[in-house]
Amino acid sequence: MDSKFENGILTIKLCERIDSGNAAEVEKEIFALKEENGAESVVLDATDSDYISSAGLRTILKLKKAVPDSKVTNVSAEVYNIFEVTGFADIINIERAVREISVDGCEVIGEGGFGVVYRLDADTIVKIYKVSGIDSIKREIDYAKKAFVKGVPTAISYDIVKCGSMYGVVLEMIRSDMLATHMVKEPERFEEYMDKYVDMIRCTHSTDFGDVDCPQTKDVYIKLLSETIKNYMTDDEWAAFVDILNSVGEKQSMVHGDMHAKNIMVQDGDLLLIDMDEIMRGHPIYDIAGIYFVYTYLPSVNRGERMLGMDNEMCGRFLNMFLNKYFADVPEEKRGFVIDGVKAFAAVREAYAVHLFERKNKERTEFLANRVRESVLPYSAEIAEAAKVIGDM
Repeated sequence: MDSKFENGILTIKLCERIDSGNAAEVEKEIFALKEENGAESVVLDATDSDYISSAGLRTILKLKKAVPDSKVTNVSAEVYNIFEVTGFADIINIERAVREISVDGCEVIGEGGFGVVYRLDADTIVKIYKVSGIDSIKREIDYAKKAFVKGVPTAISYDIVKCGSMYGVVLEMIRSDMLATHMVKEPERFEEYMDKYVDMIRCTHSTDFGDVDCPQTKDVYIKLLSETIKNYMTDDEWAAFVDILNSVGEKQSMVHGDMHAKNIMVQDGDLLLIDMDEIMRGHPIYDIAGIYFVYTYLPSVNRGERMLGMDNEMCGRFLNMFLNKYFADVPEEKRGFVIDGVKAFAAVREAYAVHLFERKNKERTEFLANRVRESVLPYSAEIAEAAKVIGDM
């Protein structure tokens, strides 16, 4: 068997078939390589393997006991099924082989800061991430599954793929399209879709994510913004800003992070969330302010059509109808004050977006610090009231 030892990790390429006829020999060779290299971490590369018998599984189990930091990678669907049925997928880290695809000629149906969504065929879509690396994708898939189990209407991916040097996830979305596309094509159903959209948001925010190992929204915002806008604020201004974030509170609701209408699919009349890479737990005001931000900021820089799938006029209609329906139970004399709080907190979301995509742009960061100074700090009372109203929904 071919092997290599780099940075303390021993990688061994498994043979095509491991059964009772050769398992003892394979085991002897694996342990000899381990001893020879003094490896404390072993990766079994199953690229060429198409069958592993119970004898082979026992060899892998012995290796796992001897070297706890062991895993099997590039496992085909057939071999993975063996690991799963026998329970080995719960004992040792098993990484499935990544299928390679091409999106040449595929329709682009959505684009965000982190990825592009393509229509592969009538039944499936794929989100290709703009950054390389697979760990964040696995984390997103895990969050989506946890949300689905908790009752959030979420599209679940069933395959990780590679497209050139980038990775992506495939989702089965039969007879589906983006919510934004439906609203544009079916203007007579605009309000009906908006009602479903508001219901989805409330369902998401009523979901307790306190037991999910994901970051707390407030902590992430404070940490990241301390690396950017804090550098252009006085100590007193930064302290006042942190006080505002603290005043919002630390709820344990699921926070999607980017709940616009191109991150939601319509399938058989039901809405399903996609694009789960920004999921956190925290106060729902982060999502509500995020919706306000994208439907005001992106049209203002002529990116509404490309990023949100709606022209400026429809973006304005979308936002106004959303606010009216979402805050329908808030007394009219109080509603304006609450929406002013959402608008002010939207500037916080804008500063966060700049950190993600333009953190090295000194001029833009300085502008955002000033925007927080003028549009957030003077509205602490409005933000606190908006957070209270939203948190009680």
